[in-house]
Amino acid sequence: MVQTQISPSSTSAQEGKFSKEQLAWLDKAKAFAKAISLQEVIASDKDNVFRRDLFEKACQPEWGLGGLPFPSTYGGSAGDYVSFSLVNEEFGRRCVPIMSSLGVHVLSQEPIYRFGNEEQKQKYLVPSSTGKMLAAFGLTEPNAGSDTAAIESTAKIDSNGDYLLNGTKTFITSGASADYYIVMARLLDSADAPVAEPAAGGKPKRPGQITAFIVERNFEGFAIGQKFDMLGMRGYSTCEIVFNDCKVPKANLLGQHGEGRKVALSSLAKGRVTIAAQSIGWAQGALDACLDTLQKHYRDGAITADANGMAGKLGDLAVQIEAARVLTFQAARLIDANEQSVTVAAMAKTMASDVAMRVSTEVMSILGIDGMKPELLIERIFRDAKAGQIYEGTNQIQRMLIARDLLK
Repeated sequence: MVQTQISPSSTSAQEGKFSKEQLAWLDKAKAFAKAISLQEVIASDKDNVFRRDLFEKACQPEWGLGGLPFPSTYGGSAGDYVSFSLVNEEFGRRCVPIMSSLGVHVLSQEPIYRFGNEEQKQKYLVPSSTGKMLAAFGLTEPNAGSDTAAIESTAKIDSNGDYLLNGTKTFITSGASADYYIVMARLLDSADAPVAEPAAGGKPKRPGQITAFIVERNFEGFAIGQKFDMLGMRGYSTCEIVFNDCKVPKANLLGQHGEGRKVALSSLAKGRVTIAAQSIGWAQGALDACLDTLQKHYRDGAITADANGMAGKLGDLAVQIEAARVLTFQAARLIDANEQSVTVAAMAKTMASDVAMRVSTEVMSILGIDGMKPELLIERIFRDAKAGQIYEGTNQIQRMLIARDLLK
């Protein structure tokens, strides 16, 4: 059984729960986060501007976060997913401005590591680990969110054997700042017809095999589309990316024709564990801010011993956070043991993001107007947690995946 400690803020309390190497990564995350001022954290949300400088700093050898779970052969830090989860929890707790971009950066390297050839690994993984290149994941489309089978972007082979991509991807984290993207599109041939009419009550039948490509931002026919000024998850240069006969060299085919969904889903399963860890951080950060505020009132004698009747509620929130933490680190340890479970990852992502939403909502209610103050970060966590329930596969989709596994 996986055991963790309620508060990740005390390294000594976690001895015996994690290895020395894993705790060393947590200490690094704490040191990195502590060096970022509260004013910078608030500004990243208010100004909605990506901090490329912080990202590059996090990838430098001193910190080694750019390729944490990948081997040193490709410039990585040879860490594990438990360590990466500890980093993401700490970054979530402190609302570090590069948290989501770093998670997506590692997520986007994963398919190259698993499905790429040696040339692709050397070309993209090595500079990614040091921050010279920033990666993004191009899956979501205007009409295809959690349903990967609904992808409409297309690719065709030209006379030189290269690929021409057409279509639009949307809500791409780091989209306006990334140097390359993992993109899924339907590979068509000359015989492929337009979308077939669906049978009664069915879905349209789309031609072509979903295939993965590595697309660089300087490729001809690539463009940055609409940039989004969203409710939450701000400061991550989220935008559309557009392909208009975008020419992708045949050397940038990732995996084999028709393996696109396999490439995407295998990577997303790990990405969902990362989101679960971030969500635990959000929840813990909101609860910590609530407790700190209440303790100030205790010192002033303004709150009774049971926190004005809120003691039971606070206890429930702590229990929910710890339960989500245990499930999340169980999913991370399964990855490290080469026993990755899509179902457990879905459970962790669903539970942790739901808990983050619940905790942030409850503590704002407990604190009243104090909970809305930007410097406590609770209202930002509330906004980010809602995004956590949606991206990398909505929680409704996660529950469907869990049910499918149960019904096998």
